[in-house]
Amino acid sequence: MSMFTVKKEEDFIRQCRLNSNACIAKKDVDGVSKYWMPDFVQVAGDGSHTIGKALIAADWKYMFSRSSPVFERLPDEIVVGEAGDLAWEKGKWVYKNDKYWGNYSAMWRKVKGKWLTQCELYVSLNK
Repeated sequence: MSMFTVKKEEDFIRQCRLNSNACIAKKDVDGVSKYWMPDFVQVAGDGSHTIGKALIAADWKYMFSRSSPVFERLPDEIVVGEAGDLAWEKGKWVYKNDKYWGNYSAMWRKVKGKWLTQCELYVSLNK
């Protein structure tokens, strides 16, 4: 892949993340989950984990129906693999309406020309 193509792919993934953050702010689970693969894996900040887009989306709908956190992921780095079909993202996550924060990483996979999240790992670093 050329440097131009890599930068374009990284910028696209970054925009997907920003779009996902905007959907979280609106409590739009469908908008967030459109970036997840069917077998999406999410490891929460406390180490608990869930597998499967449908199950995780149901959890998020429940969370958003209650007094839910508003959080965002702020990417520090996105690296697209040489083959152009995998990418790694890392950054910080922070609740906008609570004291929780930490680091995260995500694995993206390009499927039929579309970037989707394979898994996300969150680590809580607050007291």
